[in-house]
Amino acid sequence: MTMCDFGKETRQNPIYPDGTYKVRINHFERVTASTGTPQIRWRANIVSPEEHAGRSIIIHTYLTDKSLWKIANLIFGCGVDVTKLKVDTSSPVYDRICQACVGRLTYWRNVQSTTPSGDPKNEIVQFSRDETQDVITLTGEEDVPDFLKKEWKEEEL
Repeated sequence: MTMCDFGKETRQNPIYPDGTYKVRINHFERVTASTGTPQIRWRANIVSPEEHAGRSIIIHTYLTDKSLWKIANLIFGCGVDVTKLKVDTSSPVYDRICQACVGRLTYWRNVQSTTPSGDPKNEIVQFSRDETQDVITLTGEEDVPDFLKKEWKEEEL
């Protein structure tokens, strides 16, 4: 008799060969790792190569000082320019930045790696922008009411 542990089997992410995958970001969510570290879970569908098209791929990016470079590279890889912003990662503005990535195309370079227990895993080591997709520039002003924008501009004078 073979026992199926649905709690384990349904959560596994397919392991993909080393290579570059064009993906479309479908969703992001804030989650907490088993270690207690806050992170963002990114869900995407592979667009190419054709042999994996339509399949899902999931990565997690930690919200720690040492790991923010990875999220920044992912956001820039989605063609979202936020170079004029400095925001708290727990703020609604940060969530809106992540939301701007949803639906965007990007290239992820995957290398197979292993977990500490020796299980295989996908490790996305590089994010690249799809040059055929326009860049979105977010300045943060879209989150400020119009009456405050006027006050800010007067203060600059």
